[in-house]
Amino acid sequence: MNKRSPKFPSSFAGQIQKILLCLLAALGAPALLHPQQAGSNATQQLQQSAQQGQHGATGSGAHSGAGSLESIAPEGIADLKLSPGSMVDVRVFEEPDIDGSYRLDGAGEITLPLGGKIPLAALTLPEAEAAISAKLVAGEILKTAHVVVNIDEYNAENVVVLGEVVSPGRYPILTARKLKDVIAMSGGMTPLAGNEIIVHRADQPAGVTDAIHPRGGVNDQTAMNVDINPGDSVLVKKAGIVYVLGAVNRPGGYLMQENGELNVAEAVALALGTTPQASTGKTRIIRKGPDGTLLEISTLYNKVTKGEAVPALLQPEDIVFVPPSGWKEALSLTQTELSAAASATIYTFR
Repeated sequence: MNKRSPKFPSSFAGQIQKILLCLLAALGAPALLHPQQAGSNATQQLQQSAQQGQHGATGSGAHSGAGSLESIAPEGIADLKLSPGSMVDVRVFEEPDIDGSYRLDGAGEITLPLGGKIPLAALTLPEAEAAISAKLVAGEILKTAHVVVNIDEYNAENVVVLGEVVSPGRYPILTARKLKDVIAMSGGMTPLAGNEIIVHRADQPAGVTDAIHPRGGVNDQTAMNVDINPGDSVLVKKAGIVYVLGAVNRPGGYLMQENGELNVAEAVALALGTTPQASTGKTRIIRKGPDGTLLEISTLYNKVTKGEAVPALLQPEDIVFVPPSGWKEALSLTQTELSAAASATIYTFR
């Protein structure tokens, strides 16, 4: 005879199910309302756990996706100096009660429960460890202190980039960056950029600056590799403009690029030379003096073209005027030439 499993009354089975539900609830497990629903919920929970496990595996050391940027150490982390607003994690081997995260206040200081205020601004991590250790020992809190300092949150200072760059503005940097990198952050230099970059250091008085000449200067080989520190400001100056007007084939304004120097012969050449009607012997430079007065300077251009004279060097905003043959020279004509220079087309060459 086949043995049959005992059958329990439905009421008794319901009581057993209630008891199991109570036990599961006490253990923190979700209530199982129905066997099929229980299987579905369990499957979903397993899938969610697997997904969380995958995210946790990638996120424990370096966050995946968008969060990965938070865990990437910045360039030059070994030389990073702390600044107000940064948060540091302090661990003291001999006194765990001091362990914790501390944010540098506006003065660049942290306040330890036993050590009091300790200035950490402008210190590297090893220097901060030494400063905290020295304060704990000097305050007779510990005989010896082994301190480890790490960074929880970075507070980047700005570098200001102005002048002839595509996107002037303030750019946050954590550590020193090369000048070429800072210029690249602002979109690069415009076609009107000159051969002089003024750098003001954050730790220098307002009137003390460094002049850097990236093209044609004595320091052009290393100029763009100069370090720019957080808090510094960079000004890319506009190139000087020389105007060539009168009996030339392409009158207009021309930038004094490359090394920033331009002479009369080069300026006329940029204007594609003189016309057949030009009176080259009467070519002159119109220059504004320091007091605002206008000066007319002879160029001896006809002798320059024959190699009998050295071409005169020009200054920014100079006007080289080549009059047509028979043009009457008069001081009143200077105002006409200035008006023509104001509306002249500016030509750039790269």
